[in-house]
Amino acid sequence: MRGIEFTSRLPRHKRHALERILFFNGCQDRFARGIVDVIDKYGPPEIVDDGEGCVCVWATCRTSVPVRGGDVDRPRPVGVAVYVRADLEHVTVLHLGMSEDYCTGGMNDDVGLLLRLMGEVRRSSRRMKGVRRLEVLYGGQRSRAVAL
Repeated sequence: MRGIEFTSRLPRHKRHALERILFFNGCQDRFARGIVDVIDKYGPPEIVDDGEGCVCVWATCRTSVPVRGGDVDRPRPVGVAVYVRADLEHVTVLHLGMSEDYCTGGMNDDVGLLLRLMGEVRRSSRRMKGVRRLEVLYGGQRSRAVAL
């Protein structure tokens, strides 16, 4: 693992790898109930081509942060965060997905991708005028909100 790059879209030819992380991720089974709750509330996620590349959306007006990593010569999607500006003061993380080799116990778990991904969402949220809190809908016993 040489480095991690955060981006808002991926090239079209990386769509299949992004689908695997978003929809068929082997690490998501322990969060299945939370994922179902988010889908019940916000609808199912989609990957769309916005004319410049692939982006993840959840319902409408959603933002995502696909993450690329791997070899320098062959970067690949390794994670995704899908979040929404719920209202003027709140950003809500709807979903986090990571490639299995970056999950706990994976060969790249020492990279700390989950914390780095949340850090990038937090940095992005701080740049939005008026946003004061970041909420994660699942991942613990209850949703968590933190001040920015």
